[in-house]
Amino acid sequence: MESASAAQKAELVRLILESEGRVMLCLDATWPGVAVPRRFASDTGLRLILNRTMPQPIHIGPEGIESELRFGGIPHYCVVPYDALWGAFNPDSRHGMFWADSMPEEIRVRHGMEESMVRLPEGVVLSTPPIEPLAPPTPARGERVALRVIEGDGAAAPSSETTTKRPRPNLRVVS
Repeated sequence: MESASAAQKAELVRLILESEGRVMLCLDATWPGVAVPRRFASDTGLRLILNRTMPQPIHIGPEGIESELRFGGIPHYCVVPYDALWGAFNPDSRHGMFWADSMPEEIRVRHGMEESMVRLPEGVVLSTPPIEPLAPPTPARGERVALRVIEGDGAAAPSSETTTKRPRPNLRVVS
């Protein structure tokens, strides 16, 4: 079985975030380059949830995913290289994919995952096809989710088409 590329994994994470609002990343925290709190550094089945309404930016770059996440209320800047990522899905709808060839052996054996499994929302088609899906998605009425690659280092401001204005929080001083 051919290994999934970083571009395929990045596209799937973007797709789930854009279409469903949140994505759970399943990763092997023992992989070189992974940055998570020390107490999770030996976890081969670590799961992190990203939500598009998080106030901090989520960087889905060519090498991996980066964002500041909170663990027990304490912020920690996390880095997830695509080589360490073995699954990405929405925990509510279960839409997403697991890459068995990227999974640590103990996880693959424990869950009996011999092949990549995919379940995407109805009407969603990846521009880069998933690796050997068990149940490929079928488009409904020819609909497609539009994804686009933004070139550069991410320093440029995103266009107004891709950003949604968040309401300012209501704060008041209580004495």
